[in-house]
Amino acid sequence: MSIITISRGSMSGGQALAECVASALGVPCIGREILVSAAGKVGVSAEQLSQNLEKSPGLWDRFTSERNLYVAGVQAALADLVASGSVVYHGHAGHLLLRGVPAVLRVRLIAPLSMRLRAVMERQHLKPDAAHAYIQKVDEERVRWARFLYGVDLRDPGLYDLVLSLESMSIRSACNVVVATACQAEFQVGDDTKAKLADFALASRVKLSLATNAASRGLDLTVKAERGTVTVSGDVPQAARLASTSDRLEKELREIVAAVEGVSGVDLSVRPFDPRV
Repeated sequence: MSIITISRGSMSGGQALAECVASALGVPCIGREILVSAAGKVGVSAEQLSQNLEKSPGLWDRFTSERNLYVAGVQAALADLVASGSVVYHGHAGHLLLRGVPAVLRVRLIAPLSMRLRAVMERQHLKPDAAHAYIQKVDEERVRWARFLYGVDLRDPGLYDLVLSLESMSIRSACNVVVATACQAEFQVGDDTKAKLADFALASRVKLSLATNAASRGLDLTVKAERGTVTVSGDVPQAARLASTSDRLEKELREIVAAVEGVSGVDLSVRPFDPRV
């Protein structure tokens, strides 16, 4: 069983590589369709979710709770998929959404600009200058998004286990390299890894529940899970604590977490802070 994420620039052959790898390994291949599942979890249409995820990061500075909600929805949907231990994902920031998850093979695919330009011109019927502008715009937006949401530079090779270039390598050859690497012991999903995947999926469901509930929506909380016990920690704005006494807020948070399927225990550690300081 293998969990593989494929990151790439626009029109760089990521979907073709993902489909080839998934076919060779006999595992599901998931891309933007994850948005359909995520949209159902947050109560919006897939189109609306997609549009909101593509907003300029500058706009999201004013909508932190919505940002957290949509990212939590995508992460929860992806976590449910990887809990089985077998998937090739080539959608939104998979290697970042799965940070800390063991046995994930993180692949970065790089394609020559000439190849990408041809793909854009053919698919979108654009002239060379317009195609170049399109690629540059999309790539820059993805870099800004990763820096804004995760504090990393997508172009950093340290984020990946494999960086493959299609400069002189075909998709088939790249596929063979990924498959061979995925079969190595480091990327096999054993019983211990399955337990950690289950913990990750549970923590992701709890994050989503906190992001969708009125009492906790917009709060910057860290969630961890271990064999059914969920730990929630973080700083809560003093104003929120004053609006709904400390005891009441903690009670509400415990109830939200405990109501998530699979939770057997709750460890809560939140601290008040004054956002004006």
